[in-house]
Amino acid sequence: MSSARQKSEAQRGGRSKTSPLPDPANATRGVAEANALDAELLQTYAPRLPRKELKESIGPLQDKVEQHGQTVLELERAATDHSGRITELEATVSRLTAQAKHIDDRCEDLEGRSRRNNIRLVGISEGLEGPRPTEFIAKLLQEILRLDEKPLLDRAHRTLRDRPREGDAPRPFVVRVHYFHTRNEILRRAGDLSPLLCQGKRISIFADYTSTVDKKRAAFGTVKRQLHSCPGITFGLLYPAVLRITLPSGDTHRFEDPTAANDFVNTKLKKAVTPSAV
Repeated sequence: MSSARQKSEAQRGGRSKTSPLPDPANATRGVAEANALDAELLQTYAPRLPRKELKESIGPLQDKVEQHGQTVLELERAATDHSGRITELEATVSRLTAQAKHIDDRCEDLEGRSRRNNIRLVGISEGLEGPRPTEFIAKLLQEILRLDEKPLLDRAHRTLRDRPREGDAPRPFVVRVHYFHTRNEILRRAGDLSPLLCQGKRISIFADYTSTVDKKRAAFGTVKRQLHSCPGITFGLLYPAVLRITLPSGDTHRFEDPTAANDFVNTKLKKAVTPSAV
């Protein structure tokens, strides 16, 4: 009996070892048969499903889907409307920005023109002017600039800020000269006769510019210091802030950008200076 069992197991083992691999065609055919069976079962038992209950369950879902679809349509319309309005707002902002810049430029120009005849005096001790500052400044300008007569001044006053404490720098004087050519003569003589002294203290005379113009002109300070050390070069800072450089050859260069002027001085100016001027 034991030998019979062993023989049977050996036969089964041999069959398992030698059984062929599954055929892909058979597998595909099996899947098709399973699908056909599912379709047949569905066709057979579908009429028996509780359709009424299904409709009642699906109905609210369909309503929700329709509501969501309507919401999406409304959102699309709103997005389109908002996109158009944003485009209009961007155009309006650009137009208003351009207008604001134009107005700002006009205001800057008008303020500059209103200061056209003004000069500033820096370094005059506090209280030295007494009760009649305009008369005091006119007499002071005549003395330190060696003018033939006192210049005609419309008014003179210190800048409108709190009186400085003891030891602090005095407030500058703002002076309006009646004639523009007189103002230019004062500035020219102030440059020629520098340094200027008032009771032993050095004072300075400048043109009176707006803060914007003042900052633009101050940006050329480094370049101007370099130009002072270049023999044979003449230069000037034109209004509002244009640096004019004249070479020994007579060629003139103008710069509105301090960086460009600095590059010119460092890279090209030394080549332009003639050996005789060095």
